Amino acid sequence: KLFGNTAFIFPGVGSQYVGMGKGFYDNFPVVRNTFEEASEVIRQDLSDLCFSGKESELSKLENAQLTILTLSVATWKVYMQEIGIIPKYCLGHSLGEYSALCCAGVLSFSDCLELVRERGLIIKSVAEKLDGMMAWVINLDIKKVEDICKNESKPGREIHISAYDCIDQSSVSGYKKTVMQAAKKLEQEGAIVYPLKLSGPFHSPLMKEAEKKMKTVLKHYKFRQPKYTVIANQNALPYADSKSTIDNLSLQLVSPIRWQESVDYIVSRGTTLAVEMGPKNVLKFLLEKNSKTVQTYSLENENDLKILKGKMLLGGNEFLKVIANCLRIAVSTKNYSDSAQYERKVVLPFRKIEHLYENLKAKDELATKQDMIEAVEMLEQVLAAKKIPKSEQYNQLNQLLNY
Repeated sequence: KLFGNTAFIFPGVGSQYVGMGKGFYDNFPVVRNTFEEASEVIRQDLSDLCFSGKESELSKLENAQLTILTLSVATWKVYMQEIGIIPKYCLGHSLGEYSALCCAGVLSFSDCLELVRERGLIIKSVAEKLDGMMAWVINLDIKKVEDICKNESKPGREIHISAYDCIDQSSVSGYKKTVMQAAKKLEQEGAIVYPLKLSGPFHSPLMKEAEKKMKTVLKHYKFRQPKYTVIANQNALPYADSKSTIDNLSLQLVSPIRWQESVDYIVSRGTTLAVEMGPKNVLKFLLEKNSKTVQTYSLENENDLKILKGKMLLGGNEFLKVIANCLRIAVSTKNYSDSAQYERKVVLPFRKIEHLYENLKAKDELATKQDMIEAVEMLEQVLAAKKIPKSEQYNQLNQLLNY
């Protein structure tokens, strides 16, 4: 696989709709297999719910979470099968954080489904005890939203910002009466306020009981090191280890989603392309508002896949460029090995690819995908033989593509 400065972004609840993912389901066996696996794990026909059910049934919190997770993971599998360029970062909005962790290898799909189901039951049971709600706030600077929340919030009638999505879009959570009072003040300042149906005071300190219960549940699961860097909602920083996974997923329930900071983090570290894996394009829209330097794509249907292939997959003339870059990096990288096998592990593989490159240039022929793969494998072998640290190997491979 080749590395690029790419991020996968995964949507949360609110992006669901009846019929989502139907084209992928009909045309890709990997998607049907993913839905079948999910249905078996949770003992419910998710494909029927997703494609034939009623909107009111699909939008129930527990159903929306499981179907979005399943479709997001299935979409990721289509991407890996059809394109396969490995991301540098994975991040998801609220529920989408679970999709990100699953696709980064931290959680198995079956464990992720069970955890999301547990999460849904916990937050629903806690929210039902509270007369709370959540609302989107659009078209108003977040600083003004913070000030209004601070002024309106009192003990027993709190309101908090529950998501920092971009400079002029956020969400607030709190007791219903306080949220409605604050909504009037927000609208007077020019905001558009959308109260969310079937919601509670999510991502706020009012969900403290849910945080404690979720932490207990999480301790019964095993978490692996992420294959790609995953950014946490609650602090906009990378996951580190198993303990950070438990902390991040439990604190997520009582902390605001720091989406704008998460985007700033990946952009500041060179991300230039992002792909939203799942239904609708909410996160694509938000990312475009947060950054003008990142090219952002949705992957929701076959037309999106065609567009993405045209952007991300290399053609014959680009294959030759990658081969040249492999040779350049192999030569310019310092050697830290004194192995007697240096000739066999470094020089001979290099000479083989160098000969291939020179022949292609002399005959003015296009390189093939297989030629490029052999060059990348040579470079990986040379970097390992020179005892280059893993992190530096990643950086060197990352230079092969310029997204």
